[in-house]
Amino acid sequence: MMRRISPAIAVLLLLVTLVGCASNPLLPGEIRFTWAELNERMTKHFPVEKSVAGLLDVTLSHPRATARVDGPQLRLAVTFDVQVKLSLSGKTVFGIVSLSGLPRYDPDARTIYLDGARVDSLRTDNMPDGLPAALVKAASAVAREALEDKALYALKEEDLHRYSVTLAPRRIEVRAEGIALMLR
Repeated sequence: MMRRISPAIAVLLLLVTLVGCASNPLLPGEIRFTWAELNERMTKHFPVEKSVAGLLDVTLSHPRATARVDGPQLRLAVTFDVQVKLSLSGKTVFGIVSLSGLPRYDPDARTIYLDGARVDSLRTDNMPDGLPAALVKAASAVAREALEDKALYALKEEDLHRYSVTLAPRRIEVRAEGIALMLR
């Protein structure tokens, strides 16, 4: 003999099920990536070499990501070793260029990009007289181009699946220890 469940109990069971799914303790609230993990993935895409007007050959290598304090928020900062070869003189200048921007997560591509990249600093050794402004402009353009529309980190399929559930990141945060994709 079958017993009918009262409508009130059915609604209560449905609510308990929905609340259980929304606050499932087995599912993480975020997906975290340390700076070391981000640096390891970015290193695979470097060095980047670019000729500027046939006068300068700029090479960016050894990307290093960290957090950069910018007022009340943290920005994603990327520092590169930069090498500039002056075609006319054959002289090579070495230095370091640092950029920062805000990370953006693209859910369709499952990737993290850097938006609004700006050059924060450029330090060089053995700078020839009269060249600093041209060098800063060229190295800055190459560095921004190296990061613009290029994925800093592409998530793997297994990064977004836990216990047969597909996780859907909602926003991204820069933290002192790395990047976090917030799921809830």
